[in-house]
Amino acid sequence: MAISGINDNSFAFLNAPPAGQDTNKDSGALAMEDFMSLMTTQLKNQDPLKPLESGDFLGQIAAFGTVSGISDLQNSFSSFAQAMQSDQALQGSALVGRSVLVPSSIGTLTAEDGLKGQINVAEPVTDLKLKIYNQSGVPVRTIEMGSASGYTNFAWDGFDENGQALPPGVYEFKASGTIDGNNTLFATATVAKVESVLVGSGNQGLTINLAGIGSVPFSEAQEII
Repeated sequence: MAISGINDNSFAFLNAPPAGQDTNKDSGALAMEDFMSLMTTQLKNQDPLKPLESGDFLGQIAAFGTVSGISDLQNSFSSFAQAMQSDQALQGSALVGRSVLVPSSIGTLTAEDGLKGQINVAEPVTDLKLKIYNQSGVPVRTIEMGSASGYTNFAWDGFDENGQALPPGVYEFKASGTIDGNNTLFATATVAKVESVLVGSGNQGLTINLAGIGSVPFSEAQEII
């Protein structure tokens, strides 16, 4: 299991000071004291002929309060983001070993499950075909699926046209049918096993590493099986 990007200390509370014990003041409180000291110095040294207007004084305080509030809000969002990242990691770990359905024209043939996927038949057809190719681009099997419409599941047992079992591995597949007299290709998806999960940072979400396919954003997963 490979889950990366986690930066959370679940035992941080063990280092917390006992209740009532004095701790160093945070940077926000220190900044406020510095600001008030500067304001006091400004009042003491103002020009008697041009005293500081009360409105200017209150405006400076309000401006400082706004900046301080934005800083606190940013800290709160940072803490929230870290909590969400930890939650993503826990959810992502549950995906390892599971299978997902993702848009793809390639899939992995296994001895246990064969190769499974789905075809999005945009318009009803009566001659849906699924052609499967090996890694050299040579067609090894054509499956006649007949009439179909909408999302249509398929499964290939791994045998070629001559009934010979082909080795497990990565294969390409294309689905087509006749619409208004034209041979039309349809979008396909494949069932793949999740090998590992990567927890992204910043605006990046979960990335799942799929057997035979590689890295895919979790947002592209159409179904968890």
